[in-house]
Amino acid sequence: MELATINSTAPATIEANTKSSTFYDLEFNHIIPVFAKDNEVAISHVDFITAVYEAAGKAFEGHELDLPEIRVSHPVNGRVPDARDKKPADLLPHEKTLYYERMLFSIRIPSITKCIGGKEVCLNIGGVKSYNWDKLTGKKSLQTFKVYIGFQVFVCSNLCIAADGAVVSIKADDTERIKEKSYATLSGFNFHRFAEQLEQMTDRYLSVEEFATFVGRVRMGHYNKGLDTKQWLGDQQMARVVRGYYEDPDFRASDDGTISVWNLYNLMTRANRNSYIDTVLDRSISAIEMLSI
Repeated sequence: MELATINSTAPATIEANTKSSTFYDLEFNHIIPVFAKDNEVAISHVDFITAVYEAAGKAFEGHELDLPEIRVSHPVNGRVPDARDKKPADLLPHEKTLYYERMLFSIRIPSITKCIGGKEVCLNIGGVKSYNWDKLTGKKSLQTFKVYIGFQVFVCSNLCIAADGAVVSIKADDTERIKEKSYATLSGFNFHRFAEQLEQMTDRYLSVEEFATFVGRVRMGHYNKGLDTKQWLGDQQMARVVRGYYEDPDFRASDDGTISVWNLYNLMTRANRNSYIDTVLDRSISAIEMLSI
């Protein structure tokens, strides 16, 4: 399957230390890592994207899927054996090797859109892969992949992902397993019900005092040993939420200081775009959970 990256001026789904990539670049300019003990090839980013794309096409037959937006991070640089003794500055382009340890891709389905809080959102499917989840230092074994489905806010590309049934972790050593599990997740997800849950957020408001209490409780929660806060937004990200409360052009508070839970949720998911690729899904889910603490 020939895919490319979307040519769009829309904000990136995730920022952090990532860069944009293309399907072509991943397929033809990057090497594929192997398991060190037996030199068996790992499932590539290209194979993962293709498997989920095909599963999505089957699950949403009759709908047109956008081409995937691809973000990568944590480059692993190398060189061909013939250039082992060269200085880095003397390496020629064909003597360098590269692959990225972490990759996130997202696929919009523009024909499935909703309007929530005055903002258009569309159904979004994607996946995350990080080779640091696998034991590439050993023999060939099952690899870990994460597939998600949710909504993406058009104006800012925020990902809205439910905690129940919207993210699946797949253990696989072949792409057919990825495709089967992805299809089961995507076809079984009730996006109408999730949209209704998001819509309910627009009817709930926090006062200035309640917002301040929420921010304080989140920051305090990191030191509460009775809470599992590993996937919560950190202090720097919550600082971005507070700044957005005053300054964000799309989701800031009203003139009287009140803010809808929907706007607060979007400030949190916007701050989450500065998370690393391998943590962005868990933190996106935790954004909803944090609003109920």
